[in-house]
Amino acid sequence: MTNPDTPASSSQPQDLAKLIELAAAISSAQDAMTDDIVTRLASAMGEGMILMDRLTRNQGLMSLLQALNQPAVQDSLECLAEALRSGSVMEAVSAKTPKTGGYGGLLRMAKDPDVQDAIYTLARVVKGMNPGGDPKN
Repeated sequence: MTNPDTPASSSQPQDLAKLIELAAAISSAQDAMTDDIVTRLASAMGEGMILMDRLTRNQGLMSLLQALNQPAVQDSLECLAEALRSGSVMEAVSAKTPKTGGYGGLLRMAKDPDVQDAIYTLARVVKGMNPGGDPKN
């Protein structure tokens, strides 16, 4: 116990000022919390909890999230994002007419190793989505 005759330390007035500030902030927050705000906040929290419950019960989504955690999948997603950011994909999508058409243009494009890699990757993804196919090959 402290002796009432001992002088107060210099930090006590600062601590008291901080405590008064904290009390004022809490009082302001209480004044701002109207019934409507509390109702909307509770509703939003309830809806968020329901959404999280639905998401965690969805086995397909959970499997997808686990697959997205694999380094190879993350690398592929980063490559896809970079391709979309580069603008060349958007230019190709928005192009009205191809520069070279017909089967010859298709064959020239198919000779590109990057195009072949993309086609093989897409084929593996589609084959893996086929429930009758073997997803491991």
